[in-house]
Amino acid sequence: MESVRRPWTAEAAAPLVAAAASRWGLRGAPELLRLGTNASHRVGDAVVRVAPSGRAREAVERELDLARFLARKGFDAVRPLDVEQPIDVDGHWATAWEWIPHDPAGVTEGEAFGALVRGFHEVTEDYDAPLPGWGALELIEARLAGLRRNPNFSADELATLEDVRAGLGRRLEELSSSTPVGVVHGDAHPGNVLTEEGTGRSVLADFDLIGRGPRAWDLAPAALHPQRYGADPAWWHAVRRGYGLEEDASWAVCLRVRELASAAWLFAAEDAAAPERSAEADVRMRAFTGEPDPPVWGRT
Repeated sequence: MESVRRPWTAEAAAPLVAAAASRWGLRGAPELLRLGTNASHRVGDAVVRVAPSGRAREAVERELDLARFLARKGFDAVRPLDVEQPIDVDGHWATAWEWIPHDPAGVTEGEAFGALVRGFHEVTEDYDAPLPGWGALELIEARLAGLRRNPNFSADELATLEDVRAGLGRRLEELSSSTPVGVVHGDAHPGNVLTEEGTGRSVLADFDLIGRGPRAWDLAPAALHPQRYGADPAWWHAVRRGYGLEEDASWAVCLRVRELASAAWLFAAEDAAAPERSAEADVRMRAFTGEPDPPVWGRT
């Protein structure tokens, strides 16, 4: 997994998506859905996802394998199309998925969200294919290491962030014998749970970060949604009801790991050649400097 985020551009993604769609015989003009880790476009009744350069074929095949397992189990998740995939398009692995009509700006109701995550954990209890460890702390460490080459982050700030990461690692080690573990989705944020138009069913999407780790890792994005992004806390309480299991000590630790991971992801994208870092990076840094009520993220 890359430690430095290299954002897609629409211009770079478009020809790759068009080439993949053509090879599969998909009809329709590509419509941009998201430029994140992958470049995702709707093409007719399909979604074409193009992975970043350097993502290994075996990682993409893990996504497909788990999605096919979930389909066999009848679990509500996005389905890969029945085509030969992944395919190599100019050094990028491309995959094709069933399109789920939904409101991209919508957020799935909390209890349904929590129930879907609980269902994913239950249905994967007998999933025995090889998976990597969840890897969040290692990825954070790599992203923070990259900041040493960025003059817009001070040595004191980096030391603070690294101390937070190390402390979280120690705490998880202390809890290792009591923390529920298993297959984790790895990125169960609100944008990766879709509410299908017409049926209202909740559908899990995006298996880029699947692995084995603490189950609470899949609850951390939902918990962070109100804590740092300004969502209604009642939504998170509904997620907890929908998940239906009692909170254990790993929940709070995983939430802090997610908080640090989300900040480090943004920090790693900062331009070292810029005269100063972004206002949003300043805002996120304040969550780790002891400020009692740091500002909401994503509003700068």
